[in-house]
Amino acid sequence: MRTPLIEPQSLTSASRRSWLQQSAAMLGLLPVLPLLGCSTSAETAAAAATTGATGVTGASPWLSGGTKAIAAAVRGLNPFTAVGLAGSCRLTCEATIGPCHTLSPERSDVSDGWDGLPVHMQIRVVNERCEPVPDTIVEIWHTNHTGGYSGQIQRMCNNSQADLDKQFFRGYQRTDKDGIARFDSCYPGWYRGRAVHVHFRILQGSYDPADRAASWLTSQLLFSDALNAQIFTQAQFYKDKGQPDTQLAVDNVVGQEPDKSPYLFDVQNVGGVMLASKTVVVRNNLQDKLCQVKGSMPPGGPGGPGGPGGPRPGGRPPRPGMMPPPPPGV
Repeated sequence: MRTPLIEPQSLTSASRRSWLQQSAAMLGLLPVLPLLGCSTSAETAAAAATTGATGVTGASPWLSGGTKAIAAAVRGLNPFTAVGLAGSCRLTCEATIGPCHTLSPERSDVSDGWDGLPVHMQIRVVNERCEPVPDTIVEIWHTNHTGGYSGQIQRMCNNSQADLDKQFFRGYQRTDKDGIARFDSCYPGWYRGRAVHVHFRILQGSYDPADRAASWLTSQLLFSDALNAQIFTQAQFYKDKGQPDTQLAVDNVVGQEPDKSPYLFDVQNVGGVMLASKTVVVRNNLQDKLCQVKGSMPPGGPGGPGGPGGPRPGGRPPRPGMMPPPPPGV
C-alpha cells in the first residue's frame, strides 16, 4: 500500500502542477520505458516486451520550447531509485569517437538556446563492482533537431556554415557522490546512415578536449526505434523531417549487438518533458582491456547502396552543399 501524498500548502498553481508531476513519476504513475540500468538480459527482454514496444504511449504530448520548458521538479527526479545494482555490472563497450567531436564547455544546459523537444538527461557512472564513480567527467555531444552538429569539425558534420563557430549540444559535467551527471538538452535529430544517438566520454582528472585523450570510456547512447517513430511523427520541429532512414538493427555502431539495451536510454515522459537516463559501467582500472560495440555496415558501405553518396531506398539525397554521408560511428 502506498503512503498518501501530502501536498505542500504553499505551492502556487504552476509549482503545484510540477509537484504533482514529480510525485506521479515517483509513484510510477507516468508512462515509462524500461528503467534497466545493470539488469540482466532476461530482465531487459521482459521489460521491453511489456513497456518498450511502442515507445511512451498514453502520455502527455511531447513539448517544444527547448530547455526553458524543463521544470525544477523534473531535474529533481531520480530515475535510478527503481534501478538496482545487485548482481554483475557488465562493462559498457567502447564505440568510435567519430569525426564530429570537438571542445566542450563545462555546463549543464548544453542547448545554447536551440528549440526542440526538452530533454533532461542523467548519466550514472559505476564501476564493475557496481560502485558509483564520483567526481569524474561526463562529456556529451549530439546534433540539433536538423541533424547537424556544431563546431570546427569535419565539414560533413555541419548543416550550416553558421554552425562552425557555435557550441550547441556540447558540454561536460562532473558526477556527484552518487556517480550521476545531469544535463538539460533537446532531442537529437537524425541524418543519413545513423540511428538517433548521443555521443559521450568518461574522463578522470582535468578535462582534455583532444580526441585521443585517455578516457575511461568513449561510447554512444541511442533511443528505441518505436520512440523515434513517435517523435518524428508527432513532435514539433521533428515531424517535418520525416522518419529516420536507419533503425537500430542496421546502425553501424550497435547493429550487431544481440542485446542493444545497454546502449539505449531509459525514457520517461514527465508532462511532455523527456527524462532520459542511463547507467554506464566503466573499467576498474584504466589498463584493463575494453570491449568493442558491434556495429553493422549498411549495404554498399556508408550511405547505403552505391557507397558514399549513393541513394538509400526510401531515403533522401545528400543535403545541398554538404559532403556525402558519414563513415561508421559519426
